[in-house]
Amino acid sequence: MTITQETVQHVAKLARLELTPDEVERYTQDLGKILSLVEELNQADLSGIELGLQADQPTVFREDKGVREFTRDELMANAPDVEDGFFRVPKILGDSAS
Repeated sequence: MTITQETVQHVAKLARLELTPDEVERYTQDLGKILSLVEELNQADLSGIELGLQADQPTVFREDKGVREFTRDELMANAPDVEDGFFRVPKILGDSAS
């Protein structure tokens, strides 16, 4: 798979990132290098490697214990903006969002 500048721009748009042309070029190269390294790893011969899974080992669970619960007022005291008992956050989607 080849990473193109269009792919980087598309992913940046989905992530709501604004990239400069230099950043697009750099990320295109960096992601291309990462993908080529992953392809190299996929070609490694692992036929002589034994899996390290041991199904005969018991699973250890910790006891489920209750912890201190916070009241709504305690939690909301840390919020930068609260309205009617809810966190108030800036609007991120406009009418033209698709």
